[in-house]
Amino acid sequence: ATAQAANQENMKENAIDMIKQVSSLSMPSVAVEEQEYVQITERTTPSSRWQLLVELFGMRLVGVSLSWFLWDVAFYGNKLFQSAFLLAVTGQNTTLVEFAGAATLNAAVAAAGYLTAAALVDRIGRRTLQIAGFLLTGTLFVVTGSFLDVLSNYVLVILYLGSSYFGQVGPNATTFLVPAEVFPTEMRSFCHGIAAASGKLGALAASLLFVKGTTVDLFLYSGYASLLGAAVTYWTIPDLTSCKLQDLDHQWRNAVAGK
Repeated sequence: ATAQAANQENMKENAIDMIKQVSSLSMPSVAVEEQEYVQITERTTPSSRWQLLVELFGMRLVGVSLSWFLWDVAFYGNKLFQSAFLLAVTGQNTTLVEFAGAATLNAAVAAAGYLTAAALVDRIGRRTLQIAGFLLTGTLFVVTGSFLDVLSNYVLVILYLGSSYFGQVGPNATTFLVPAEVFPTEMRSFCHGIAAASGKLGALAASLLFVKGTTVDLFLYSGYASLLGAAVTYWTIPDLTSCKLQDLDHQWRNAVAGK
């Protein structure tokens, strides 16, 4: 028993020695890197780092802000005036019970879209999902608005539910996710705040714009905003699904250091 206890003690000491050796190799390098970066940032001004942010990530900042703005024009315009949208697709003679059923069904379809987004966002990528959602939602809104007086109520309901579903699958899930992943840690909260504020401006614009339009205009406004959002996403936002967030931090730190 004494020999077994001594053997266990030796194994424990060996394990501790190995941990110390690994720590001595890794921790000092991390500490030195942090110390060097702190010294560098102390020599730079916030304005200079802001200028560097614009140079390196300005296009992304414009992209995430404008896409969030455009989506909230379509989304909040839809939600603020949902009664007008639902009456347009169900018919003016819809009873209160039928109207409540349509609203409930629309909410259920939207919830299903959100669950679908959670299942797909890591598989096909945020950028791809946002572009596809914008395109499908915009197309369905434009088709509904353009043929509102021609198509049957049954077809119109399907088109409208489809727009709710694909809107949730795409931009309603990604416009707030993408800004949290395309900027370095030091500037991430600041940039996400700008994008979020842009979205609120989009909601305000929708409340002012949609109140002046006809029912057809409401569908077309939402559709055009969504299609424009797809173009903005395509041209300004990179696909960083396989990129580690630490890579952005290394890029940013090297840039601040003048490397």
